[in-house]
Amino acid sequence: MTIFDTDILSTFAKINRLDLIKRLFGTIYITPMIKEELLAPLEYGYKFPLQILNDSTAIIPTEGELSLYSNFRTKLGKGEAEAISIARARKLSFVTNDKVAQEIAKENGVNIISIQAILKASLEKHFLSQVELFEVIKDMRFKDGLIIPEDEIKNILYPNKAESD
Repeated sequence: MTIFDTDILSTFAKINRLDLIKRLFGTIYITPMIKEELLAPLEYGYKFPLQILNDSTAIIPTEGELSLYSNFRTKLGKGEAEAISIARARKLSFVTNDKVAQEIAKENGVNIISIQAILKASLEKHFLSQVELFEVIKDMRFKDGLIIPEDEIKNILYPNKAESD
């Protein structure tokens, strides 16, 4: 089981490619706080959160997980803090593009999955061709403002070459 952060889901929803997430992971799990974060853009007329909310399942934190939440809340947003609390307690993976959240999660023994890993897996499983991969990366840049550095794109395309360099 894997918990998704708002940032990753928003990026894929904005480019209409939540299908990649569903094909790779099956169920899209979010926390109540991530759901709350997703509701905010709806108030400003954005429609992309509706795709996520319709295709996701909320994981409700236990009392013990809520006590961990306060430890993480000083350094993280509500969604990341709650997701890491649950992921740590239940030994789940966490998908986020937030560098601070990634570091804190790693420090607490939570397996992190990045957007680059999702794109690499989509390519390896033939859910995307190289041409489609470049289209997705371009859409992420122009529709969400997400820029994946060139060296990371090369690592997605040629993982063995990057390791040997």
